[in-house]
Amino acid sequence: MNLRVLALLLLLPLLPSCSPTSPSSSSSSPAARLVGVEWSNIESAIAAQRQAGYPDYDPTWLFVVDPAAQRMHIIDRKSGQVKETFRCGTGKGGLGIEDSQTPPGFFTMGGVRIAKNGNTAIQTGDSKKGVSGIYAEMLYPPSHPDPTLRGMVPNGVVIHSYNPEASEMLRQRRAQRLIGRVPCTTGCPVPDIEDAPKLIPYLIQGAGKFDPTANPNANLQSLIRGGQVTEYQRNRLGAAVYVLNRQ
Repeated sequence: MNLRVLALLLLLPLLPSCSPTSPSSSSSSPAARLVGVEWSNIESAIAAQRQAGYPDYDPTWLFVVDPAAQRMHIIDRKSGQVKETFRCGTGKGGLGIEDSQTPPGFFTMGGVRIAKNGNTAIQTGDSKKGVSGIYAEMLYPPSHPDPTLRGMVPNGVVIHSYNPEASEMLRQRRAQRLIGRVPCTTGCPVPDIEDAPKLIPYLIQGAGKFDPTANPNANLQSLIRGGQVTEYQRNRLGAAVYVLNRQ
């Protein structure tokens, strides 16, 4: 055998693989370490959206909610870097009726409403008293097995902030710095008031279509017309939202 060929054959096992590896899928990336074995569920769910009729679906941001740690992580899917981590109350601990807790699994971002400067005193969510500042829908994805639920908000669960003056209970929670740790009674992921404005650019970039039943009430329509609340909606599938199966 030619000596050059023999030398090349001996060196082949030492050469790095040329197969492409996404940073986000590497077990060494911060995001993969944070999410653990559920990372494959996220990528499988994204692939399922492509098969369900959105072949170009390639979300930049992942909104990962950890009910056990009471945190929300904003992850750059391409690099696998965790861009932001916020304290975030969820449906952990049995608040509300059983089927209204923040459900685990994959969702897509729906439409987004943002109060001017993220002002937590300005209502942003339909007739839901206290929902203010930021409002972002979590929608069942196009690949959901029940076609009647696709594009709909699960159990009224949205990402939102509170108006701390909406009730005495919220005023007390605000004074004790419990908002952001104690969630709303229907299980919505709720970031702390101070963190809500930091979420705004990610929510705007990740906005998808509104749930078709999410019609603003008269008061909210007035706020939108007056420029106090802005609605963001895109005709493409929104960012990926994943609620870890941890309690």
